[in-house]
Amino acid sequence: MLSHRSWLFLIVVVLGGISLPAQEVPSRPASDFLDAQQGITETELVTRALASNPTLLAQRQQIEMAKGDVTQAHLHKNPSLMLGGLKEVNGDDHGINATGSLPLELYGRRARRTEVAESKEDVSKQSVADQERLLTGEVRSRFGEALASVRNLMFVEQLLKVNEDFLKLMEDRVHQGATPPLDADETRVEVNRIETMRIDYQAKAEIALLGLKEAVGIDPEEPIRLKGELALGSLTYDQKQLLQLAMEHRPDLAMQHASEALANAELRSDKAIGKPDASVFGGYERPNSGFSQEAFDTAGNLSPIRQSFNHVVFGLNINLPVFDRNQGTAVADTAAIRAAQSQIAAVNLTLRHEVIQNLIRFNGAQARVAVYRSGVRDQASHNLDVVRQTYAYGRSTLLDVIAEQRRYIDIETGYTDILLNAYTARVSLEQAVGTDLQ
Repeated sequence: MLSHRSWLFLIVVVLGGISLPAQEVPSRPASDFLDAQQGITETELVTRALASNPTLLAQRQQIEMAKGDVTQAHLHKNPSLMLGGLKEVNGDDHGINATGSLPLELYGRRARRTEVAESKEDVSKQSVADQERLLTGEVRSRFGEALASVRNLMFVEQLLKVNEDFLKLMEDRVHQGATPPLDADETRVEVNRIETMRIDYQAKAEIALLGLKEAVGIDPEEPIRLKGELALGSLTYDQKQLLQLAMEHRPDLAMQHASEALANAELRSDKAIGKPDASVFGGYERPNSGFSQEAFDTAGNLSPIRQSFNHVVFGLNINLPVFDRNQGTAVADTAAIRAAQSQIAAVNLTLRHEVIQNLIRFNGAQARVAVYRSGVRDQASHNLDVVRQTYAYGRSTLLDVIAEQRRYIDIETGYTDILLNAYTARVSLEQAVGTDLQ
């Protein structure tokens, strides 16, 4: 059963809803996000990301781990020392012995082991370099997204100022009786609508800036301002040159070549392990033994027959790979080599497709920017000016001005999207090539 207050609450919701006090969003102008003099550039953010991104720092430890393995592989195998003794049960015979051995590591085992460790280090370096390539692209893309959000915020701020000034003019004309009150009300609605857009674009700019900070590895509370331009100059690239650059600079392709070298090194190492090995050993023994009878010593006295002896022991211990010669491991290593070669071909093919596709995307984005700038955006701005002038002359209605202004807003924000598309297309093209393009 619902209480009296619960029924009252339900009736209010059904009939008219509940009006809750709105929470005001702190206003941040576009100037809070940009600083043409002291702001941080895209290049500086990329440099900082490569130095401080925690995920990348963790991945770089793989290189340090691989370096430790190389150091370990360089070391000789340790010698061994065995100490022992013996004691006759129910007798007086006893002795001590000490034996040491040294592995020889024949057939270049240590060199092959070091080669494998160095190849693993190379794979780790190329893997981290590929992560740096991807992180660079992510930071630059988010930088462009932040610039685009700030551009929309700046545009809406300027439009809001124009409409607020126009509203003041309309209110003055209403007081003077020169304009019907409905025109001022319609203008006020448009001002409030643009204000909601401004709040939305401010939130988008703040979120985009937070996303950029996250990619770089910057604390969310740290204040930063950006320095850069969303619009790019006209750029042309040759497809053959880009493909050649990609073959030379893409770290994921280099990593696959390093993986092939690692598989070959492991095959050589396993073949060396499958060959005979040996260790030299040497030792010292000192037994003390005798008999229960007595005999005359050199002085002519009777004494127990007992004497200590000094023995030197040496030899060569050979491991004969009669049954286990690492045959199965060699087969697995051979398959790993073929797999690495196939991966090289796959990455090579993917690389070529990525470069060509992103080049087409970039050229198309540049062409759209050029057409949109001169054939759409400039014309839309001119049309809005004309409609405003005709309204001032009494030849069009206020609704015509509002409708044309809304078309202009859609076109201008659409231009931001096209600029961002061209910006990210160039970032994707450089990421596909694996190096910066001048």
